[in-house]
Amino acid sequence: MGPNLICVNLSRSDPHRNASDGQIYFYKSTMETAPSSLSQICHNIVASYLRCHGLFKTLAALEEESQPTTDTTSSTTYQNVPYDLRTLVEHAASSASAQAAADMKSNEPEEINVAFASLSTNSRTSYAIERTLDHLHMSNILSVVPVTYPGVEGACIATTGADKRIVITHVESGDLVGFLEPKSQSACGAHGHRAAVLAVCQHPTAPQYMATAGMDGLVVVWDMRRDVPIQTLGDHKRYAVRVAFSEDGMFMSSAGYDKAIHIYANQSEQGNEQPYFVRIHTIETQMKPEALLFVQGPMTPDTQANASQERVRPWLVYTVRDRVELHYVALPHEGAEGSETEAATPNWSILTFNTNPDPADHHASYSLLDLALHPSGRYISAQTGDHGAAHTLSPCYDHSLSRILLLPLFSEHRRTTLWTGAPSSAFTSPRHAWRSSGDGVWVTGDDGVLRLVGLDGHVSAHVRSHGLAAEATSNATMAAAEWRYGGNTIVKDVAVLPDDRVVSCGFDRTVRILSSTV
Repeated sequence: MGPNLICVNLSRSDPHRNASDGQIYFYKSTMETAPSSLSQICHNIVASYLRCHGLFKTLAALEEESQPTTDTTSSTTYQNVPYDLRTLVEHAASSASAQAAADMKSNEPEEINVAFASLSTNSRTSYAIERTLDHLHMSNILSVVPVTYPGVEGACIATTGADKRIVITHVESGDLVGFLEPKSQSACGAHGHRAAVLAVCQHPTAPQYMATAGMDGLVVVWDMRRDVPIQTLGDHKRYAVRVAFSEDGMFMSSAGYDKAIHIYANQSEQGNEQPYFVRIHTIETQMKPEALLFVQGPMTPDTQANASQERVRPWLVYTVRDRVELHYVALPHEGAEGSETEAATPNWSILTFNTNPDPADHHASYSLLDLALHPSGRYISAQTGDHGAAHTLSPCYDHSLSRILLLPLFSEHRRTTLWTGAPSSAFTSPRHAWRSSGDGVWVTGDDGVLRLVGLDGHVSAHVRSHGLAAEATSNATMAAAEWRYGGNTIVKDVAVLPDDRVVSCGFDRTVRILSSTV
């Protein structure tokens, strides 16, 4: 067997074999690896597959022989391989390729390597549900973010729901301190949402203002001091699924399922603290946009530069469904090279970075569904979904496709790949949130579980937080939970509070606040 081939032979001897047993498959590897390493990888792939499917007789025979078949006379195309086996092959190949890329120090500035190395790996951590808020919305809760609320001391959260409302809640007391209602209107003609609210974000420099995006295609800017809308933007023709502010609050962007990303600039009059956003650019995408993130980057599109430079400008990063690229767009900046006119009217060119270690490896395609900035400010984390078959909700999660890709800014070389083990479907979008220390990331799942994944790739905390999995301790309680929550275990969103507590929301219409028990 050549050094770039993986051979998989499933024995006919196991009475529990499925239709694929007895076939020999060969796959071209994406790794420049020694034959001995490939043999071990092949062994691990087959062992994991057999273990997941309960084929213990074949597994025992494999462990006894410990020699993969080297017959090269039989082969089949990748598309004919069962889904579960494809997943395992991808897991091994992608992990190895990502690790090889992460070990190439020359691709990253030294300070980035030092920053990453300084982060400790996570040990097993215990978390438990501290508080349950089940009175906030009358329907599914769709997002949650930490906020500050004018005139209120202490941490608050903003939640959005299918009931078209945005609710602000005090974390410690559980009191409702603010309501942004769909019927709200202002003298300027602005109004609230007419459909489910999908996303919310707070203005970074003027926290009394907030922006939301909804299924009505609207982006609404709110004044939380009066709980009224001050601007309603109707540029999207379909769902507006994301909204975000730049670090200085001078720009806002929204993404919609009309395959458009709008960029707005704050053009309020001098001396007027109330923002007034005007659309300055629209990006038309071939697929539906999924994630938005503002970062600070170099003045010029130099991929070797980084955000630690003295002169920086804001960049918008976005992804689209069924694509593996990160797209960067430079925003206007008065300190840019050249005249103010040139700075105010950039050419809107897009820098694209392919996050797949092997661009020709089309079968390992995935979507980048969520973006976040690592607390160090040095990395972007991009989350993929699982979107596999329903049986991925089984206890065997080592074949889940859900992962976190950690990449330096303006780079396509992964620093690491974290396989989360969290199941999801094509109808949900996973979310993640970093601990303030940066040594672990919380991820959502469709099984009612919140997972804390450390930088060492291990799940250090596993908390059943939503749906029946969280409520059912007996047949009686299970019946009550099913009546109350409809049996829905989807965890829709997760966020980390300033004190490192965790807050999540789900389709069971609850918000959970988790704290460490250590």
